Amino acid sequence: MANNENPKMKGAAVDATTPKTKTAKRNFKDNSATNQCLKILDWLFEKGSITTTQAREHLDVMSPAARILQLKKDGYQIVRLNDTWTSEYGINHKGVARYVLTQKEPVEPDNVSEVM
Repeated sequence: MANNENPKMKGAAVDATTPKTKTAKRNFKDNSATNQCLKILDWLFEKGSITTTQAREHLDVMSPAARILQLKKDGYQIVRLNDTWTSEYGINHKGVARYVLTQKEPVEPDNVSEVM
């Protein structure tokens, strides 16, 4: 372990088995789909919304739409809005996805069938 690493945080994100397990900030060195979902969920809990470009630039999540879909399947209420993003060269990009967390607690899916 390098001298600048916090031993208490080493592998903390790997211990989380599902995005529903919301704990303190984690060490996100693992880029698995589960950790990408956790990173997005942390951001949404803290800031309320995230754009595609923010997820790519700040969280190292290259396909945020897939991670948002997984979070929705896990019961999180997230809506997509169209946003405009201006690049560092001053070019406007319209229709960039902004994902907004509308409810912090996940809900159970309605389509669960019960066998009697």
